[in-house]
Amino acid sequence: MFTNQELRELIAGKAVGNSFPYDSKDEEMIEAHIKRLYHRINRIPNIICEAEWNHFGSGYASYVEVFCYRKEDVTVVCEKNGQRDIEIRGVLLDVCRLAPVAIMGEDERYRSIRTKTNEELTGGFGTLLDGPRRLYVSEKLHPLAEELKRVLKEYDYELLDAESANSPLSFQTTIPTIFREPGKYIVMDAIFYWED
Repeated sequence: MFTNQELRELIAGKAVGNSFPYDSKDEEMIEAHIKRLYHRINRIPNIICEAEWNHFGSGYASYVEVFCYRKEDVTVVCEKNGQRDIEIRGVLLDVCRLAPVAIMGEDERYRSIRTKTNEELTGGFGTLLDGPRRLYVSEKLHPLAEELKRVLKEYDYELLDAESANSPLSFQTTIPTIFREPGKYIVMDAIFYWED
C-alpha cells in the first residue's frame, strides 16, 4: 500500500502516486481529476450524488466526500406543519486529494425540508473517518457500491479495505485530525484527515 515515507508525505499535505495527475503534484490538476470522477459518477443512471468540495467550510480536508444514493433510498419519516423530515441511506465515498485512493462505506443522512420552497432547514450526516468499522456497505446498497467501484477503477483509484485502513501507524507523528487522539493513529488517519 504506502511506505512510511509516503505516509509521512501525506500527513505533511504532499501528493504521492505514480499515476496521473498525482505524479504531477499539481493540486489544481488533481482537483480537476476528482471533479471529472464526480461528473462520471453522476452519469450513472438513477443515482443522485452530492460532494463536499469546500473542506466542510473551514480548515483543510485531504479528501472530497461524495454521498451517492438512489431515489428509492429516500424515506419520508414525517410530514407536518409545512415541513418534511426525510432519511436517506446511501454510499459515502471519500476520495483522497493527495493519493489515488478512496474509502467507501454506508451513511444515513437526515434532512428537514420546508415543503413549499423545498429549502433544507436542518440536516445530519455521518463520516467514514470515525473508524474503519464504518467501511461497510449493506447488501441492499451493494449494486450502487459495485457501480461506484467500477468508476473508481476507470479513473485509476484504489479502494482501501477496512483491514488496511485500520492498521496502526508504525511511527510516531502528529496528524491534523479531529477524529483520533495522538498515539492512537491508524493508516486511514494519515491519508484521510480534516483539520478544522
